[in-house]
Amino acid sequence: MEKQKSVNIYDYTNYRQYLRDYYEKQKAKNPAFSYRYFAKKAGFNSSGLYKDIVDGRTGITRSLILRFARAMKLTPKQQEYFETLVYFNEAKTVDEKQLYFERLLKFYNSKAYRMDASQYEYYSQWYYCAIRELLAIDNFSDDYAKIAQSLNPTIRTDQAKKAIRVLKKLGLISKNKQAYYKAVDTIVTTGPDVKSLNIARFQQAMMDLAKEAIDRHPAHDRDISTVTFSVSKKTCDDIKAELTACRKRILAMIERSENEDRVCQLNMQLFPLTRTKE
Repeated sequence: MEKQKSVNIYDYTNYRQYLRDYYEKQKAKNPAFSYRYFAKKAGFNSSGLYKDIVDGRTGITRSLILRFARAMKLTPKQQEYFETLVYFNEAKTVDEKQLYFERLLKFYNSKAYRMDASQYEYYSQWYYCAIRELLAIDNFSDDYAKIAQSLNPTIRTDQAKKAIRVLKKLGLISKNKQAYYKAVDTIVTTGPDVKSLNIARFQQAMMDLAKEAIDRHPAHDRDISTVTFSVSKKTCDDIKAELTACRKRILAMIERSENEDRVCQLNMQLFPLTRTKE
């Protein structure tokens, strides 16, 4: 009989999925293994706590992290990774989430380091995405100063050079037969937890650029407007659906666009200014 591989915690960037797979693996090896058995082994009373955590109905508290780690017989290093993973998944702010993800990157044999570090870097600077789009409308080889000066706001030559290196490493660009860099149809993918962090950081950077655009660009080159209103939850949901439909229509217009001569950024934000009454 083929020996079953154990669940490797370093292959996970979501602790709930790790706990789910750990339980299923233990159950497959030993039919007597149960939530009650694990609770007794970990030293807590609730036999349903494990499943509540896995299903997202509750989180794992600081006091329980050590009990879980010991019950799963994690080494000190694995225990440190598990603890950091919990804090990463449970983080409430982007800055807090970023702090713990960067700690995960220090575990060189982890999935976070092996697969997500480069993608994380891609979203770390707004101009990486902008340069990739810039390559579609003009021809650039290794003239990093020209690339840097083509952006608005401009960046340093060394930043442009690093951007090209990151894009090449991710397989997002390559040189064509004429030795010009061009975008490759490759999607940057990560796990959902890392992806949410990447997107949040990218959105923050783009909203900062939007604020600066008011002074940087004349009114005829931009369209910035704000509306403050009071509505019901249903109407708010309807507005969100309308924004989604609008984005799809704009994407279709982008697909049909020809003779592109500029790279633009479109931000759409809808957020509450008051606490909701449940």
